[in-house]
Amino acid sequence: MSVRPTAAERAAVLPGDDVVPDATVAMDTAFDLPAPPADVWPWFVQLGKRRGGYYLPRRVDALTPRARRGLRHLDPALAGLQVGDTIPDWGGRHATFTAHRMDPPHVLVHRSVRDHVRLSWAIVLHDRDGGTRVQLRLRLAGVRHERLARVLGGAADRLTVAGLAVGMRERLTSASAAAGAEPIRPRHDGAMATVSRHVDAPPTAVWDVLADGWSYSNWVVGASHMRAVDAAWPAAGAVLHHSQGSWPLTLDDEARVEVSKPASRLVLLAQGWPLGEARVELDLRSEDGGTRVTMTEQPVSGPGKWVHNPLSEAVLRRRNVEALDRLAAMAERRTEP
Repeated sequence: MSVRPTAAERAAVLPGDDVVPDATVAMDTAFDLPAPPADVWPWFVQLGKRRGGYYLPRRVDALTPRARRGLRHLDPALAGLQVGDTIPDWGGRHATFTAHRMDPPHVLVHRSVRDHVRLSWAIVLHDRDGGTRVQLRLRLAGVRHERLARVLGGAADRLTVAGLAVGMRERLTSASAAAGAEPIRPRHDGAMATVSRHVDAPPTAVWDVLADGWSYSNWVVGASHMRAVDAAWPAAGAVLHHSQGSWPLTLDDEARVEVSKPASRLVLLAQGWPLGEARVELDLRSEDGGTRVTMTEQPVSGPGKWVHNPLSEAVLRRRNVEALDRLAAMAERRTEP
C-alpha cells in the first residue's frame, strides 16, 4: 500500500505545525482507509504502547512477541484519552507521547521530548468519498544529524506507516462486518473469511450457547461429537476436545480459548488435522434488540494456510455462514417463551 503524500499534502499547513515551529526535519506520509473518519478515529485514540499497539498486519503480528501485538478490536477502556494524557511509546525505554490537541474525529496531535530532540506527531483525518484520507506528519527539532534523520529515519517512518496502513485496513474491514450485510467480503490480504448475521436474541443468549462447550458440535460445521470439555470453558486457556467425521473414520481435534470476554468476544485457536490450525474470532454486538454476530476465520498454520485460492475461501465462508445459522437458531430457541 502506498503511503506517499501528494505535493499539495506536503505543502499544506497542518494542525500541530506550531508545536515545533523550528523543526528542521519533517516526515510526511498519507494513505486511504475504507471507512469514514468517525470509524477511524477510535483506532488512533487507543494507539500506543501498552494500549492498542501499533496495528501491524496479521502476518507481521504473528512473528512479534505476543505482548507487542496490536489489538484487533476497540477497547472501551482505552477510549478516554484526553489532552494532557501521556502514553508510553517504543522510541526508547522512557519514551512517551503526550496528547496535545484533540478535535474528534479529525485531528489528533501528540508532542514529545526525547533527550535533545523535540517532536510533534499530527494525525489528520480527511473525509474522502465515504472513506478517510489519513495524513501523518512527524516534525523534529534539535536533531544532530539531519541528513541521516531524513534518509534513514524517513525510510523507517515510511515502512512503519505502511505496516500501520495495512493493519488498520484489516481491522476496519473486520469491524465493519458488525454493521454490514452478510456475507462480508474483506479486502483480500491472505486466507481469511468473515461472515456476519443478525440474531433475534440478546448477546447474553448467544454467549450462553458459546459458553456451553458440549454444544460446540451442534453449531460448528464439521465437528461430529464432543469428547471432553475443560471445566473452565470458555475462560482463556480452556480447551475442548472434539472429533470430526463418522465412525469408524473419525479424527480427534481440539480448540483452545485465546480471548474470552463474556457476551462480547471469543477467540479460539482450533486445531483440525490435516488442515492445520485456524484462528476463529466471534464478536457480539447489540443490534436492534438482538445481536450482530461476526465470525472471522483465518488459517494460521498447515496446509489450510499454505494452499489458498478464491474457491477455498468461498467454501470456508459458506461453511461459516451455515455455522452462524445454526448458532442463531440455538440462541433464539433459548429466548422463546
